[in-house]
Amino acid sequence: MQPIQTARLRLRPFEDADEEAAFGFFGDPEVMRYSLNGVHTSRKQTEECILTNMHRQERTGYSIWAVIEQSSGDLIGMCGLAEFRHGIEGTDLAYRLRRDRWRKAYASEAGLGTVEHAFTALRIDRLFGLVEPANVASARVLEK
Repeated sequence: MQPIQTARLRLRPFEDADEEAAFGFFGDPEVMRYSLNGVHTSRKQTEECILTNMHRQERTGYSIWAVIEQSSGDLIGMCGLAEFRHGIEGTDLAYRLRRDRWRKAYASEAGLGTVEHAFTALRIDRLFGLVEPANVASARVLEK
């Protein structure tokens, strides 16, 4: 997969070396508050999550990707596509960002880049995104 480039971000498949930075947001209870998978309580969980996404990328051509801020080169979150099997079958748009990058429209930017990639390069015909009603900020991202 070629990285997805947006105005300020680059999305690419996760790599083994991303574990420490990814644990910074996967291990943050506030970032993961509405996640069905919950907060990661160990780096082992983050390692397994990264491996799962690396294997999904190989198997399907898509996965949850690392979100890199172009100006700093920092891994600031994740955004991408995953199979969803919690009562609904399909391809889900998912995203999480470090708290220090909230309210900068990065989630919307990453989401739009992912949706465009899904419909053009991957030719996926249907995506969905689920959000807890209390997660107002995430609902706004999906509306965009």
